[in-house]
Parts: sequence; structure tokens; C-alpha cells
Amino acid sequence: MPTEPIVLYSTSTWLAYAIAEQYYAGDHYVWCTPHFDPSSVPPISYSVPPSSSPIEIYRGLRKDVLGGDRHSAKIAANKAGILRGVEVRRAAGELSDADAAEIVAILDLADIRDFRPIIFVIPFHLVRDKVETVPVSQRASPLAAEFIISHLPRACFDTIGVDGIEHV
Repeated sequence: MPTEPIVLYSTSTWLAYAIAEQYYAGDHYVWCTPHFDPSSVPPISYSVPPSSSPIEIYRGLRKDVLGGDRHSAKIAANKAGILRGVEVRRAAGELSDADAAEIVAILDLADIRDFRPIIFVIPFHLVRDKVETVPVSQRASPLAAEFIISHLPRACFDTIGVDGIEHV
């Protein structure tokens, strides 16, 4: 990493957040980037396509939730990610079969509003030793600054929602 960022950003869904809080003791898995809105940075300094941009992910989820889109690709991808997390944590012995079944049931019964977006704001100095650089082959763009934090404790970030979508 050429220069150390001040803050990392990630966009998730309220449901993914709630599941990590309740079933994983506040231990979250996030893909993140040092710019919430890449369009605010000159392209030569930072390149990230919409699929990895926290603001674009937020806008897409917001649009799908407000529009009641039950065929949303973003929501389907979030459900798939939550299910991958269940399998990984169950295989690691971090999640019981009963809790795994509960999470699957929650996903089956979830309302579209449960997939409303939330933004994670992660001070870099709190997670410096937890950040992994995404391999170039897995980035949305080879020049994008993308990171993974596999075990992000709740004490290391803040969440924000924007414009009252949580009340939809």
C-alpha cells in the first residue's frame, strides 16, 4: 500500500450487519476502499468501477429497496454472501448447525427493507493489522484500491445510514 489511508469505507446491508452482530459476536467481514465516492478523486490517483464503489453500491441498494425490487441482483448477491459466510463460519466451528439454520430461515423470511444499505466508516489506524489487499485478479479493476477485513470487530468502525431509508 503506497500511502496509508485515513479511513476505509464499505457499504453493506442492515441484515448482514444485524446477523454479524447477533450470531458472530459483532465480528464482520467487509470489502472496503479508501474513498467513499471515487468520482471525487482524480482518476489517475484512484480507479474504481461502480461495482466496488461504496457510494454506487449504496445507491443501487437504496434504489432497489425503495422500489421494492424483489429481483434485485444486489440483494441476491448479498443473500449469497451471507450464505457463504454461514458456510465458512460453520466449517470453522464458529457457528452451530442450529444457528446456521436460523440464519437461513431469517434470509428466507427477510423483508426487502431488511436489505437497506448502511455505510461502514473504518478508521485505518484501528484495523491496520487486519487489512488484506485484494489480489489484482480479484479486483473490479486492476488499479482499484480494494481491501478485505475478514474479522472486523464492532469497536473498530461506525455505521451510518442516509436520508431516512431505515424508516421505509
